[in-house]
Amino acid sequence: MLELLTLCDGSIRLTGWAATSAGSVASFGGFLVGPADYGVEGVSHTGRMDSTSIRDSYDAVADVYAQGFTADLASKPLDRAMLAAFAEQVPNEGPVADVGCGPAQVACFLADLGVPVLGFDVSPGMVDVARARRPGLDARVGSMLDLPLSNGELAGVVAFYSLIHLQVEERPLAYEEFARVLRPGGLVLAAFHAGQEVRHLDSWLDRPVSLDFFALRPEEVAAGLAAAGFAVEATLMRGPYPGEADTERAYLLARRLG
Repeated sequence: MLELLTLCDGSIRLTGWAATSAGSVASFGGFLVGPADYGVEGVSHTGRMDSTSIRDSYDAVADVYAQGFTADLASKPLDRAMLAAFAEQVPNEGPVADVGCGPAQVACFLADLGVPVLGFDVSPGMVDVARARRPGLDARVGSMLDLPLSNGELAGVVAFYSLIHLQVEERPLAYEEFARVLRPGGLVLAAFHAGQEVRHLDSWLDRPVSLDFFALRPEEVAAGLAAAGFAVEATLMRGPYPGEADTERAYLLARRLG
């Protein structure tokens, strides 16, 4: 088991990757990381990462990644509950965007609840997987920092474990972009790992990658959303489910003011 760094302030403990059995898959930030045969030996301290690195890394692992996460929500009742609460409260005047949609497990869940949903991902490979998994799903290549949408086009934004790849200076830009594409009263639901840990992967699923994973402080995310014109309406914290990395998860539901 890989030992991770413990935070100096004691606010979060990352003591290893959880795995239920040999060859099983665990997750960090909703992403496949697991035992040695999944390439976890590539974990190192973080360097700088840009959107090209994110795109190329997820293109490299898209096919294998999708195999482990298309049914990801089935074992996560609190995740489903938060998404259901979001779906019930989101205004019905427009679509919802799943930003960083990956293989579209969240988009498909929302669509099954009757929510009109778009999927966006910086990785064309992930977009191809999403389209193949759900024919008819409107999945597009796009960055949460510059969504190809008009002002006020959306009723909601879901960012499930996608903020964790943004550098600290990029996060306010993402919150401002959410505010731009949302109409007043629109909702944001963000899910992420809570804390201050930063990890970097150079190898993943036996493929070369360059990815940073940031655990985020919920109060900082809430403050960033507030600065962009949102009011946080609900916060949920949970511990890891079996088979997940030993980190605390945070969920923030916020409404655009105005």
